[in-house]
Amino acid sequence: MKIIISKIVLLLCCLLGGSLTSLYAGDNDVKEELIQQLESSRHDTIRLKTLCELVDISKPEPVVRKQYVEELLKEAESQRNNFYKCRAYLYHIYICFNENKQDELQKWLDQLVTLARKEKYYDLMFLGKQCAIDLLVLNQSFEELENEALEMLHEAQTLKNKKGIVLAYQSIARAYRMTGRVKPAAEMLEKAYAQSLEFDDYVFSADISNSLIAVYKLLKDYPSLLKSIQERERIIQKELRRQPHKEQMLQMDFFYLYISYAEYYLAINDLQNVKRYKQLTDKYYSGRYFVNTLRYYEMNKTYYANTEQWDKAIASVDSLIAGYLKVEYSYYNNALLEKADILSSMNKYEEALPLYEKALAANDSILVSIYSRQVDFIKDTHAEEKIQLQTLRFRYYINVSVLVLIAAIIIVLLIFFILKYRINRELRHSEKKMRQIAREVEKVNEVKEAFISNMNNAIREPLTEVVDCSLALASNEEFTKEQRDRASGIISGTATELSQLINDILDLSRLEAGMMKFQVEELSFNSYLEEAIASASANYVLQKNIKLKADVNYSVRYDGNWLYRLMRTVFVPIGEPERMLSILVEVDTEEGKIIVTAYHSILVSVNPGQSIVIQNEMNRMLVEHFGGSWEVNRAYVKFTIPLIQ
Repeated sequence: MKIIISKIVLLLCCLLGGSLTSLYAGDNDVKEELIQQLESSRHDTIRLKTLCELVDISKPEPVVRKQYVEELLKEAESQRNNFYKCRAYLYHIYICFNENKQDELQKWLDQLVTLARKEKYYDLMFLGKQCAIDLLVLNQSFEELENEALEMLHEAQTLKNKKGIVLAYQSIARAYRMTGRVKPAAEMLEKAYAQSLEFDDYVFSADISNSLIAVYKLLKDYPSLLKSIQERERIIQKELRRQPHKEQMLQMDFFYLYISYAEYYLAINDLQNVKRYKQLTDKYYSGRYFVNTLRYYEMNKTYYANTEQWDKAIASVDSLIAGYLKVEYSYYNNALLEKADILSSMNKYEEALPLYEKALAANDSILVSIYSRQVDFIKDTHAEEKIQLQTLRFRYYINVSVLVLIAAIIIVLLIFFILKYRINRELRHSEKKMRQIAREVEKVNEVKEAFISNMNNAIREPLTEVVDCSLALASNEEFTKEQRDRASGIISGTATELSQLINDILDLSRLEAGMMKFQVEELSFNSYLEEAIASASANYVLQKNIKLKADVNYSVRYDGNWLYRLMRTVFVPIGEPERMLSILVEVDTEEGKIIVTAYHSILVSVNPGQSIVIQNEMNRMLVEHFGGSWEVNRAYVKFTIPLIQ
């Protein structure tokens, strides 16, 4: 549930078009004063600055804000002030972002980039580019998001624009986070935060600090989380000392700070401190913003459940259910399950059972939908291959026609016998190729049909087992704690296996399509080998024969994550008690490669399951992609990795 909250926070922060901090900048008294100042001002720079302040303060009023932006652009054009023209373009980009109008946003971005490059207003240019990149998050174009963010970083580094570099780090971190690479996202945000302090811009630093807190919460890195929260408190207090009159305007910053403290102490089960920071959170909570409401009730629900204040916990989870229904149905289902858990803790099983049934049925339908999409993808791929085959046949018929025409011309030129021999030879060769293609297509069809059938069984049987265990747990029958723990373990383990199976299928599809993105760099093979063996040794007894020189660092050019994953999948024994996994690592200096052989690996199973088949195919394609070879027989698995010469 905390992961869900963090994703909603990220999405809604993007939709609001800026950091959470700036949303309290709007104050009615200040706005009235600015309007009076605008009415009495002349057509000069002060008027342009006043219009910018009115645009910033009108964020909660989109229609009014757009009017001020249009007036700002007209005024800047009349005064021929290119800086404020760029500001107006940037505001238009923010408006298009909030309305999810990608084409219109690109139009304003093109104008901003052209003028900003000319006048060297790079800070404004990179703010606009970051907004365009962040729109890809809403449209779930994650690969394009990462590519655009890396390109932005390269451009900012080329221009030596520090703010652009920090903005690029933020976008890259967002790309990592949305694709599950949370730890690299944290490292990127740490870089961004360290450099943001150079600008002495509270809003800028606070925005990155908020993102760091959310990322460390996802990682469950509690020491780093506490450090980030304390750093957030430090910059708030610094801003308050610098501008004491801003205490009311920083109300939401204090809310975010204290609820972060409360969530941290909930995570480490320090209920006394949770109570303390909950009281501070109650003081600053306003219910004005939807994302804050969700976090507030999530924190309350967890606290009241842990302190067995069941009625208050139920009231909080009911508020969450109502809120999640507005966001996404799957979040709503998870909230139903949490309510059912609380009712079960209150021994109200009759009330909990319908909620379990409703939520689990919906979750099952979501899993079936995912499987259906996978099957549709396979069918579409097969249809495309059939079209390609028909195209090849059509081209073949054209080639034959041309050959016939050439033969006729050659007959006229009395060279019939020579060309007839060549045509017959070409026809035989083409016929052989066509028969080979037909056999390959037939083999592919058989493999795909078997794959779909196996996947059907591989997914349907675990799903049936999960549903049976869930219904058994939700029934009125009495179970011992051991029986309940066993059923819960089956549900958890099966769900994890299904998730891994689907992820493996997606990775295999990307590898086959050549769409897998690798982070290739020069690595020390020794380090990754030691790490993989150490990880395997923690669970299994291994027999190692490492024929690597201790004083030599064997360098390879590989993707580190995939290299570690490759060896971990190989270094798992077949599971028979009398067989011990034996690992042999050798170096062929003449051919410049490392040879790794694993005897009795699980990948050499006689009757492998679908997951083993997929893993073998993924490993083969991965090794061959990086220039190595892959061999599997009944005795061992052997693969090679080229060394950097």
